Amino acid sequence: MADHNFEAAQILHWANEDEAFRKRLFADLPGTLDALRAAGFEVSDRAAEILQRVNAANFSDYYQRVSGRFSPEQLQTPLLHLAGAGNEMVVETITAKEFADWLNDDQALRELFFNDAGNAFKAAESAGYTLPIEDQQRLQILTRSNFDQKIKELTTRATAKRPLPDTLETPSERIVNTGFAAQSAPTQDLPAEKPLPTASDCYFWFEVGARIAGSIEKEAVALPTEKLPSNVQLHVVLFDFADELQITRGQDVGIIQVPPQGDVQVVQRVAEPDVGEAQLARRLFFPVKTPAEPGVYRLRCHIYYRQNLVQSRLVTAHVGQEPPAAQNALVSEVDYTLSKTLDGRQLEGMGHTDLSLMLNENDSNTHGFRYFGKNEFKQDVALGEGELNTSIKMARAVLRRASWGDEEEFTDDKPYRYDGVRDLAQLQHDLILFAQRGYRFFADMIVPLAGEDGDPWEIMDWLLPPGQIQFASKRSARLVLPLAMMYDYPLNDGKDLSDFSLCDTFTKALQAGTPLAETACFQGHCPNYEDDLIVCPSGFWGFRHSIGLPVTTNAAPDAPTEIPTGDKPSMAVSIYTDFALWNGHEKKLRALDVGWDIAKTRDDSLDLLKRTEAQAVYFYCHGGLVKGLPFLKVGPEGDDRLVANNLLSKRIRWRKIRPLVFINGCHTTALSPESTLDFVSTFVGISHAAGVIGTEITIFEEIATTFAETFFQLFLNKRQTVGEAVRGARLAMLQDWNPLGLVYIPYVPPGLKLV
Repeated sequence: MADHNFEAAQILHWANEDEAFRKRLFADLPGTLDALRAAGFEVSDRAAEILQRVNAANFSDYYQRVSGRFSPEQLQTPLLHLAGAGNEMVVETITAKEFADWLNDDQALRELFFNDAGNAFKAAESAGYTLPIEDQQRLQILTRSNFDQKIKELTTRATAKRPLPDTLETPSERIVNTGFAAQSAPTQDLPAEKPLPTASDCYFWFEVGARIAGSIEKEAVALPTEKLPSNVQLHVVLFDFADELQITRGQDVGIIQVPPQGDVQVVQRVAEPDVGEAQLARRLFFPVKTPAEPGVYRLRCHIYYRQNLVQSRLVTAHVGQEPPAAQNALVSEVDYTLSKTLDGRQLEGMGHTDLSLMLNENDSNTHGFRYFGKNEFKQDVALGEGELNTSIKMARAVLRRASWGDEEEFTDDKPYRYDGVRDLAQLQHDLILFAQRGYRFFADMIVPLAGEDGDPWEIMDWLLPPGQIQFASKRSARLVLPLAMMYDYPLNDGKDLSDFSLCDTFTKALQAGTPLAETACFQGHCPNYEDDLIVCPSGFWGFRHSIGLPVTTNAAPDAPTEIPTGDKPSMAVSIYTDFALWNGHEKKLRALDVGWDIAKTRDDSLDLLKRTEAQAVYFYCHGGLVKGLPFLKVGPEGDDRLVANNLLSKRIRWRKIRPLVFINGCHTTALSPESTLDFVSTFVGISHAAGVIGTEITIFEEIATTFAETFFQLFLNKRQTVGEAVRGARLAMLQDWNPLGLVYIPYVPPGLKLV
């Protein structure tokens, strides 16, 4: 059987090496593939489908992704000799004046130009016209504000105007529409008011365009033309629930392409009912089967960009029974969104995510995990709440044991075990115990993920190099996963702790002071990977990957990926004044050359939060839980508590600068991540913070100061993303023989950074 991935990689490699061939590929893909076949190079239908998704705007991304699977020696150069039309695409050169005429006469092209001039030039080139670089530069002076004045300097009415090419299409309306249709009548949208029949085969459909009368969307959500990257491709993925609306495996992932102008197109179909090519080109059809018993059933529809989950829809359908009065029987509602508008700059800022996870609370005390990753890897797993809770508690328990010596809740009399200690035996014992618990947690999730016939290691091999992992968390989520503790290297579980040893590559680097991030282990190439009696810290997701757990609420605007900065960033700091290490901590933070404002009482802290325009809001605080209500303690002992509702009552909402909030809670009691999630959601949903950093367990001042000082240096001064800075701070602590950087949780898109 032909390797379609190799075929696509080889063709993209030729296109990368040969500009003329690349232009020919974009201008006439079918003809170019036929010429390759005639020259003796096999091109399968699957490879052709992959290449249909490639265009001038996304070529670099696709080339790196597809060709990266093969070594340079495997990919041939030079290009085969191709018969037929010459490799050169015939392109006519036009002047700046002629292009300016088009801008003056065509509003759609003008809007495209204002938002991204490069895409406007590409639109012209796709129609067979190109501008010299100097003419493109002359046109760059045109903006919305000066257009009427400057256009007169570029256009000459006495000169005969070149007609606008028909191929420069105008943008169309772009509303997300979803609905159902019977498989026996796929062209007829089923009305939202009527229930679906039981035990029936139907289609769930997805289309972006003008508002469709048969759409079941609760709210019309548009994909704005001016805010999307050029020719962005979005994956549309369906997930089902056990014993509810059933999807068809292998027919649950489609791809749409959103060009800068013209209609949104389907570039990877799912099912192909007999509806005509025109409708198949714009609508995705997903086969769905309804249950035999009447009831209310669900499925999920996710939209991904570069494996980042940006929108999730919960689709609810009454089957075989009427809905309550004044309610629709079929409803699709967006209940998780990092981006309501799918803003192009925001999407680009998210970066490439290797694996995206979403957790749903199912009925019958189970939780559903929805996975989507590279190479269109898609799977969902249901775990019992008790089983999942046990894994989470076990992972956090060993963090407590490493921190203060037992697995119980913190009390003030418990000592800090890593207070200046550099003990290899202690570090080895704790890392091996971490690995045992982290591996069990990982195995609980990954073995079902492989499916009946899959090999979990083969599936997850692409997670070995450092990458980015996103865990989508809704405000309603009752569980927060300790993803940093996930250990995914082979481990001979069941063996005694004394049977294991630490990776010698790691220990040699540690003892020599070699930067860990630069070693083979933390680049995904641990030489001891296959030895299941050797534990390497690079096997923990928190040490190898950039991880983010962004929280979404209906009240929050789109999650930002950038925080604007002036001459230098600034911090708004609120402190618990009785902490012993504050003075030294303050000196190191001030040495970062950042703007500074500090509050030393609870009321001053609220005032500071209300007026600040800082890039980082930092709580170096005490905290706890009273009658189920989490609080932060700033100021002196005896001062009032700061609770989440204070943000609402004081009308604290950040408009100009949406800061990152860092809650460094030392000596807190009875606070779990789940109990503080409402606090986190209030900062994001009410105050519009960019995100929040918290902890898995209570921490000692020594952990808090060390981690925060490194994190803020990387994030504020070196302008690393949050994901990179959190990983860097964890590795810096590990470099100092301390594994407890794994306690931190970034409730924030991992790509967030200062600009």
